Amino acid sequence: MYKADSHVHSNFSGDSMEKLESIIERALELGMNEITITDHLDLDFPGEVNIFTLDLNNYIETLKKLKNEYRKKINLKIGIELGLQPHLKEEYREIFSCEDIDFIIGSSHCVAGMDIADKKFFEKYAKDEAHRIYFEEVLKNIDIFPEISIYGHLDFINRYGRSVYDDYKKINFEMHKEVIDKILKKLIEKKIGIEINTSALRYGLRDFHPCRKILKRYRELGGEIITIGSDAHRALDIMRDFDKAKDVLRELGFEKYCVFTKRKLEYKDL
Repeated sequence: MYKADSHVHSNFSGDSMEKLESIIERALELGMNEITITDHLDLDFPGEVNIFTLDLNNYIETLKKLKNEYRKKINLKIGIELGLQPHLKEEYREIFSCEDIDFIIGSSHCVAGMDIADKKFFEKYAKDEAHRIYFEEVLKNIDIFPEISIYGHLDFINRYGRSVYDDYKKINFEMHKEVIDKILKKLIEKKIGIEINTSALRYGLRDFHPCRKILKRYRELGGEIITIGSDAHRALDIMRDFDKAKDVLRELGFEKYCVFTKRKLEYKDL
C-alpha cells in the first residue's frame, strides 16, 4: 500500500523546530513512499512579529538538495502552505509561477484581518457569526486563488474560541449549510481538492478536519480530489491516525486519495 503524507512542517515554519533530516529519517522508519513538506508562508499575519514568513529561495534549494540526496530511498516533494487573505493575490504570484513547487495548500488562518486563534476574534464576533465570517471568506478566497492544489483543514475554526465559549468545538452545520455547500461546489468546479487533516484528533477534537459531515457532503456532490495530511510539526506525528482517516474515507465511498507532483494530481488506492 502506497504511503504518503501531504502536510508536514519543518523548522522552516515559525511554529516548528523539527529538522528536515529528522523528518525524512522518520518517514523512512515508517516505510513511506513519499512525503511532502508544506511549510508556512502567511503574509500580513496580525501581530508585531510575523513568524510565518519564509525564505523561499533557501527553502526550495534546501529541499531540492535533500530530494536528490534521498532520491533512492524516498520521494521528497516540495510543497507550501499559504495563508490566504483576499488582498494577498499579487504577493503570492511568485509562488504560483514557481515550477519547483509540487503542491500548494491554501488555508485560512486569518479572517477579516484577525488571527482566528486569538481570543479577540471571538470576543468581537459571536460564535456563530465568527464561523459564518470564516466560511464566507473561504468561499471568497477560492475565486481569488484558483491556483491552489487543495484547501486546507476546511472547518478548523472549531479549534478556537475556548477562552470565550464553552461549546467552542461545536459548529452549527445546519445554520452554515448553504455557504458550506457553495464552498464544496466551487472547489469541485475549479478542480481544487480538500484534505482530510488528522491533526484535529491531536487537538482534542472528536473528528478530522473537515469532519465527516463535510466529507460526506463533498462526496455526495461528486468531490474526488482529497489528500491525507498529518499537519505534523514534529517528526513523531507524521502519518499519525492515517489508518483511522482511511477507514472513514472508505466508509464514505472514497476509493482513492491524491498526491501531487509538479501541481498535477495522481490517484492512489486507499
